[in-house]
Amino acid sequence: MAYEAFARKYRPKTFDEIVGQEPIVRTLKNAIELDRFSHAYIFSGSRGLGKTTTARILTKCLNCGKGITSEPCGVCENCQEIDKGSFPDMYEIDAASNRGIDDIRALRENVTYAPIKGRYKVYIIDEAHMLTREAFNALLKTLEEPPPNNVFILATTELHKIPDTIKSRCQTFIFKPPTVKQIKEYLRRILEKEGIEYEEKALELIAEASAGGLRDAASLLDQAVTYGGGKVDTKSTEELLGVIPQKIVDRFLQLLKEKDIKTLIKGLEKLDADGYDLNVLWKQVTDEIHSELINASLEGKGKFFSEEDIEDLIYIQNIFTKAFSEAKNFPNPKHIYELAVLKLKYIKNLVSIKELLQGNIEVSPQETHTKTDKRQEEEKPVFNIQNAILKAGKEAGGIVSAALKKANIKETDNEFVILVDKSLVDIIEQKLDIISKHFPKPVRVEGIEHKKEKKQKKRDEAVDKVLELFKGKIITYKEE
Repeated sequence: MAYEAFARKYRPKTFDEIVGQEPIVRTLKNAIELDRFSHAYIFSGSRGLGKTTTARILTKCLNCGKGITSEPCGVCENCQEIDKGSFPDMYEIDAASNRGIDDIRALRENVTYAPIKGRYKVYIIDEAHMLTREAFNALLKTLEEPPPNNVFILATTELHKIPDTIKSRCQTFIFKPPTVKQIKEYLRRILEKEGIEYEEKALELIAEASAGGLRDAASLLDQAVTYGGGKVDTKSTEELLGVIPQKIVDRFLQLLKEKDIKTLIKGLEKLDADGYDLNVLWKQVTDEIHSELINASLEGKGKFFSEEDIEDLIYIQNIFTKAFSEAKNFPNPKHIYELAVLKLKYIKNLVSIKELLQGNIEVSPQETHTKTDKRQEEEKPVFNIQNAILKAGKEAGGIVSAALKKANIKETDNEFVILVDKSLVDIIEQKLDIISKHFPKPVRVEGIEHKKEKKQKKRDEAVDKVLELFKGKIITYKEE
């Protein structure tokens, strides 16, 4: 018999087996028991949280051989076919590849027919946000006037892309990632059923690496069992996931405590040369720093740092968090992380706000010069076109002033262009030297045609007055 992956073999088959979605499970079970289930649902949330699985379980609840129930038997022909995905009244539609209006029209035609085998036909539209606008409009008509014995479930990872007109006709459930503890329990349950040895720390590493995705956690567990030679131990799991051994992270934190910049830099270079992922290291280090900061603040002491180190820890956390964000999109993350470590040399220069306010801090002439330059740069006025037009018009006077107030100004990389009626170009060009003084780039004048537009406007106003006076209407309209 072919091997069945954990993610498929241990896919929940009842509401009680679903992990981390208790509010959704409770609501759906109550809806079925009270006969208050909806004809349309939206299941939203990131991948691997159980949206399609929940949709299948709901399908079993409505079509189980023992009747509509919140606890389907799982052994009748209908339940088994739904689990296998071969039930004739369950339609799983991938909207990523069936997203057009023709696909939804085919669905609309199908809903008019009675169920083939069960009580309800259930349409599970996966990645529903991928439907085109026309397809959504076609689906909307069906959701507005749903035929009996049809249930629609739209699964999506991007709820914001579902039109409001669709949302308003569906009950929406938001699937949230389960906790690390919940994922660990799920993984433990799998290993105990399989009779596989494991270490608690290894399960925790897999649960954290899955980033809340239950399906991803089961897949990682599968790999860990194979990589570990039939068991799940911490050492092999760390190697599989690329996790930095805890002793290396602890050594890094100890050097941080001692502010041994030179050894930290050399350590980063060695880890990089040995093939470790520095992004993984940095994530682990920043997590540990956060724990140290919390423990030092609440308990007075962490594993490496104490209450007197809180100011330093806050500075380090800010520097390291920013570095992690920048390094993810940088060709060589090591350079970013080395720079972050070098910044720690300046921790001793940190001063409290109280000291700054009391004026007890001496500032070097170079620092004063730098701050003055920066302040002057910040205080440099921003060019305002409207102000320039007013000043130029006031200086040029007369008709030029009036023309500038009505002109359109277009700015390019190299110049400003004054757009005015062609009849005013020569007049404004005579004052262009005065106008140019008020702009930071060269200025030129460009003529545009307004006469036809004005004539058309006057003609339209005259026609409106005639229509109002004689209570008439336009029969034909002849262009000149």
